[in-house]
Amino acid sequence: MTLAAVTNFAMADEGVVFREPYTLRLHQDKTHYVEYPVGKVPFVLNGSVFLFKDDYFGINLDVQDGAVAAVKYLPSPESADVSLRFTQSVKEDGSSMMLLEIVNRTKYTLMMNGVMVTPAGKGPVVTSIIPVQAGLVNFESWPHPIAQLVLTKLAIK
Repeated sequence: MTLAAVTNFAMADEGVVFREPYTLRLHQDKTHYVEYPVGKVPFVLNGSVFLFKDDYFGINLDVQDGAVAAVKYLPSPESADVSLRFTQSVKEDGSSMMLLEIVNRTKYTLMMNGVMVTPAGKGPVVTSIIPVQAGLVNFESWPHPIAQLVLTKLAIK
């Protein structure tokens, strides 16, 4: 599997913050890891949020007429409307899980869709994300490595 199709962005959109290219290393089992080159990838682009293992940042929501009009990246998660932390934990038996923590500091219930790319997969797979109530925290977990998680269609109610 290659992340090239989902991790190389050539555009230089005004105000878009890109992460520095690096090598993503994911725990696969007790003794194996898998590595992928991650190219020029934005944190947020066109309302979608791009997450990789060990990401911890915030987003602000521009709400107009009761809908999310824009999503903006903030490097400081503590001062953002929503903070996101995406991690991989490894147990003593060698198994691992991916964990997404979403802290919603807005006055709205936050809804979104998720799309993930897994090392064993052949392409993007849709995954569910539970709505996060106003002022609360939500945890989503998956019992397998995720190379990239993209949050899309952010909405409020």
